Amino acid sequence: MFHVISLIIPAVVLLPNFLFWAWPPEGMPSSVQAVQVHLGLKVAEGAGRVGVMVVPLFYGIHMNQSLASLALVIMIIAMLLYSVGWVRYLRQGRRYYWLFAPLWGIPVPMAIMPVLYFLASSLLLESIPMLVSAIILGIGHIPSSLQIYRNLEPGQA
Repeated sequence: MFHVISLIIPAVVLLPNFLFWAWPPEGMPSSVQAVQVHLGLKVAEGAGRVGVMVVPLFYGIHMNQSLASLALVIMIIAMLLYSVGWVRYLRQGRRYYWLFAPLWGIPVPMAIMPVLYFLASSLLLESIPMLVSAIILGIGHIPSSLQIYRNLEPGQA
């Protein structure tokens, strides 16, 4: 059975990403363009993205368990921090660096927060496939983002 309302879960993460298309980064450094992210990380990231976008179609949102409330709180906090990252990126002149820079001690928050959000959503959906998809996304997205961040020169802030 399809649960179209559950698509709100990936939509919440996708909506801020339209900022990237509407206001792309200024002056992506050549050091980043030269970064060769491992093919396995790219495949994991892609597979995880497909999973976290499609799996919610097959699971309803369950708010009848105590873990669901905790999951919802984690999801809200993750999206608030993700939003802070987007605001920071826009306020800093859309410099590429700010898509990866640590936030309050959190490394690559723009990669970690969506993964945390999707991990928590697996509890809300009571979905092991969502959990697996979020883990696979994290295996690809977080190391790739760290690799890109490490190739940014300090003067690019």
